[in-house]
Amino acid sequence: MDHHIGSAPHPLKSRIRASEVISAIVDQIERNIVDGVWPPGHRLPTERDLELELGVARNTLRKGLKTLEDAGKIVRHVGRGSFVADTPAPVGGLTPLLDRVLGSSPSEVMEIRLVLEPWAAGLAATRATAADLAQMRVCIAQAAVAPDVPTFEKWDGELHQTIISSAKNGLLAGLYEAINTVRHQAEWMKLKERTVTDERRAAYQRQHGEIVDALTERDPEKASTLIRDHLVAVRFSLLGG
Repeated sequence: MDHHIGSAPHPLKSRIRASEVISAIVDQIERNIVDGVWPPGHRLPTERDLELELGVARNTLRKGLKTLEDAGKIVRHVGRGSFVADTPAPVGGLTPLLDRVLGSSPSEVMEIRLVLEPWAAGLAATRATAADLAQMRVCIAQAAVAPDVPTFEKWDGELHQTIISSAKNGLLAGLYEAINTVRHQAEWMKLKERTVTDERRAAYQRQHGEIVDALTERDPEKASTLIRDHLVAVRFSLLGG
């Protein structure tokens, strides 16, 4: 997706008042959002790029971005950039869940997964249907023949999503779906491509098979323990230590 403002015919000059410059910044960024140039979840250009394209001072630009953030149009994360919000900010200024997830670090994501997934696996062991278990086997089989890391990651993600869905808890499924959006971010995929070796893929496949076996055996404790061990191994390969 093109990161350029595009719709700005001329830089915003200092001949107009600062408040008018801020308003123009807001209008131009909102126009890109409304026109679909920057869809929900899209990362905005860096402050430096916006500063150069709009011809404004950094502090003025930041005031414009703050205005958009307060209005719930964008969400900003220190060190990670600004993103188009998926939904307007709710009353009270609380940041939407998906916006929080999009700005989360791999470490934060893995910490949450280690809390949610073992518990969900315990539920899935007693609630998964035959169709759920069959779909898990399909995911494992497709991952086994994946030609590259992105394809492997796709089927890996679908397997974990299926396990979560098999817990038959709608709120849990919604929370995990939001967390799973991180897999689609470029930063996550780059990290995976650096760390998911053939050896680790084979280990993950073996672990996945054991988890699904435990679910098939309707053993909540075993399924929960196995998925926790698997996630610990994934966290180590991604982050070390």
